[in-house]
Formats: sequence, structure tokens, C-alpha cells
Amino acid sequence: MRRCFSLVPALSLALSSVLGVAPASAQRAPVACANLKLRPPAHTSIVRAELVPAGTFTPPVPNMFGPPTDYSTLPAFCRVVGSIKPTTDSDVRFELWLPAAGWNGTFLQTGNGGAAGLIDYGSMATPLSRGFAFTNTDTGHEGTPDDFSWVVGHPERFTDFAYRAVHELTVVGKALTAEHYGRAPVKAFWEGCSTGGRQGLMEAQRYPEDYDAIIAGAPASNWTPLMALGVLIQRTVSGPDGLSAESLTLLHESALAQCDALDGVKDRVITDPTRCAFTPASIRCAPGVASGCLSAGAVAAAERIYRGVVTRDGTVRIPGTGPGSEPLWGAYAGPFQIGSNYFRYVVARDPQWTPARFDVDADLARAGQLQVAAPDAMNPDLGRFFARGGKLLTYHGTTDGLIPYGNSVNYYESVVAKLGKEKVERSARLYLVPGMDHCFDGEGAFVIDWLRALDEWAKSGTAPDAVPARHPAQVAARPSGAAPAVASKAFTRPVCPYPKMAKYTGSGDTADASNFACAMP
Repeated sequence: MRRCFSLVPALSLALSSVLGVAPASAQRAPVACANLKLRPPAHTSIVRAELVPAGTFTPPVPNMFGPPTDYSTLPAFCRVVGSIKPTTDSDVRFELWLPAAGWNGTFLQTGNGGAAGLIDYGSMATPLSRGFAFTNTDTGHEGTPDDFSWVVGHPERFTDFAYRAVHELTVVGKALTAEHYGRAPVKAFWEGCSTGGRQGLMEAQRYPEDYDAIIAGAPASNWTPLMALGVLIQRTVSGPDGLSAESLTLLHESALAQCDALDGVKDRVITDPTRCAFTPASIRCAPGVASGCLSAGAVAAAERIYRGVVTRDGTVRIPGTGPGSEPLWGAYAGPFQIGSNYFRYVVARDPQWTPARFDVDADLARAGQLQVAAPDAMNPDLGRFFARGGKLLTYHGTTDGLIPYGNSVNYYESVVAKLGKEKVERSARLYLVPGMDHCFDGEGAFVIDWLRALDEWAKSGTAPDAVPARHPAQVAARPSGAAPAVASKAFTRPVCPYPKMAKYTGSGDTADASNFACAMP
């Protein structure tokens, strides 16, 4: 970690020249919370800087992602609310929370979900309680997580969403943190899932000096093909031969029945989806049978989703979601229509565009010709990030029905091909989480403290091997539109670094992680 300490003076000087603030080493005393409004960084306005007493914070909007958050246990903190305007059309709103006591010396930014458009307060409680200086942004616009109507007439705001807002807040957040505490952060971490995972990879690719360690969960990195997959699933599930919630449940249960026990443990978890040979055709209705099976049209619909986005020449632009992911397909046909809204407002630029008009080849080609910033984060060259000691922890649930886990495997393999296995294994880890849905939830062991794993890696310099994971006794409800979850008993598992998998040792309680070991498939 000596490399991180050696960067502090250079970082402070850089912040001084760019933002007009004094280097941390030159500051004689910390700046009081309320006084942070008096010297905002360049292009930044601060509308609120106040001390929030312990246990009194109430979020202005409810959580959009994840389980409910208990704010009553939060310690006292300095709450900074502001906006950054790198262009005349920008308005990157943010919140920065600075612990009133016990700062651990690390700056942390968390990512967004979907199309962003709001501050994710639910992601802020745990880091603050652990002593992190913490920040989050709406990425420069207001809207629901599947809304892209704000793009119309605002290309700079789309650039902010694609990559600029996160970087700008990184620079501003570090500067304000240094002002408040009288010293610059020793380390900087990123944590995000879904769009937040994409943002983390984008930071490593485009701004490798911003963060020392990055958590990129279920990254929406292959952005444009992923939006196409959303349109494909929406159109397929809700079409004339669509898949009802009952059909999705039938697919899910049939895949489990065929593949659950392949690992020697019957626990409603398919440990290795690549070994699952389930096909929808196996549950096609026989002549004269109309229940407990799929029609020929429904079989074809499911097969289209399993294949992913494939062009006419056979090129797979993004793989489909794997066996066990079926319940979440319904979310794309419900209120979460991010793919169709993206192609409607960003690609076609036609408010009347509908998924019925979608053509894989033509619309992906049109998306590739847009004169806007690309949100895709698939560049495998992480050489500069790794060279400065950067650590990358990526994870993905194998039953993620919104973003295919195979895309994370493909990206990891592309980084290995670019930089070599030895270099990548020193600096990056990919964890596939069997039975975990999108970012959390599911029938696998999905309660995992990724931030603790990353923090220990950054401190010790030793990459984590198995990461402890837990499945609670009761699974929370899935997103609106998805098939309901099944209640199940609690168990623990190790989550293993790719390509290893957790294998049962053959004796002992299968609900106890100590009876499993990471091994090659």
C-alpha cells in the first residue's frame, strides 16, 4: 500500500491547481462543516452544509433499491448537499456525508441503478457507520430508474450520465473531504452494482487514478446490447406467444428439477449453470394437453431469451440469462422498461417508438452511430489501473434475470486475454454467486459483505479467496412484475473466485459453509 501513500502529495497539489483549494499538507486546521459552503470547489455550489445529530436523519425520498434501511442508528455526520456544473447544461446533484468522529481515512463513492436520476440514500448508511467519508450523485438529471426522456435536447447531461458526473464528483468529493478534515483521503474506494458496476468499470478504464479499489457488481457494462436485451425480453414476454408469470415459474421449477442436484446438494441452487442442459422444449405441451406445460410459441419465446441478443450473422452481442433466472424476466415486461425507453429517446429519438419496431441489426447499428458519449464500459485494457496498484472486485449472481452473468465472465476473460492471467490475478477477482438474482436476493447465499472483503484486500495486499455468504430464512419479494420468491431455510456458503466453485465435501450439514471448499469445476 506504499504506492497509495506516495500519491497523496501529488493528489493534493492536483486538487489545489484544478479546484483552487489548498493542499491538505498546507492546511493548518480542519474546516467546520457549516463553513464548507464558503469555499466551494470550482463549478460547484453548496446549498447545504450542516451537522446532523446521531439517529436523526430522515431521507427526503424512499429507497428505490434493496431492502429497507434503518437510519436511526446512524452516527452524527456533516451533510453536504450541492451541485456540480462542468458545462452550462450540467446539474450534477450530490450528497457528501462526512463522519463527525472516527473517519477511517478513506473516501467512498457508491453507484446508481438503472438510469440513475436520484440520490441513493439506501446505499449510504452502512459506509457512514463504518467511518467512510461517503458520496453519491443523481448523475445530472432527475427521473425514475427507467426514464430517458430527459435526454431530449440535453446531450451534455447524457455525457454526465455516461461517465462525467461520477468523475467530477470524485474530484470534488475528495477536495471537500480534505477541506473538512484538514488532510486528504489516504485511500479511495468505489462500490456499485448494476449501473453502479458499469460506473466502477468506467472509472477503472477512463480515470484509473480516481480509485484505489473498486467493487463492480453485476455491471451493466455492455450497455447498448443490454438495452437491446431489455427490449427483446419485454417484447417476448408480453407478445402474442408471451410468457405469463405461471410460465416463468414453470420454466424456473423445471430447470431446478433437472439441474439442482448436479452438484450433489439439493438446495434449489444450480451451482454451475454451464452444466445445466435444461431446454424449454422438454416441457412442451403434448397434443391435447394445455396445463403444466408450454405451448410451441412459448417454448420459442423462452429459447429466444436464453440465446440473448444475436444478429443475423450469428454474432452474440450479449448472452442470454441462464437457467434459474426466469422469474426476473417479468420485470422487463412490467414497469421497468429501461431498454425500450433507451431506444425510444436516445437511439430513435422518437417518443412514439415502440418495441414492436425493434430490429436487432438496424437498431444496434443506429446506436453505434450516435454522436453522444457511449455508456459502454467493455474496454479490457485495465493496465494503467493495475499498474498503480488498483484492485478490482467484480461479482455477479448466476440467476440474474436482468443482466446476464455471462457478460461478466466474457469481460473478465477479455481482460485476461489483454493483460495476461498472472497480472490479472494479482489485481482482479470475479465472483459468480450461484442462485443470486440481480445484485441481491434469490435462492442462493446472497447476503455478502463485499465492502469488508475489498477493505481487507486493500489493507493486507492479499486478494480474498472464498468470501462468506449467507441465505436468510425468508427471501424478500422480487421486483414488481417478477414471479414471486419461494420461502426457504437459512444456510451459508463460501463464494469462490472464478473459475472455482463451492463444492460439498461429502459430509456434514449442507447448510454450513464449513462443509464446502472452493475447487475447480
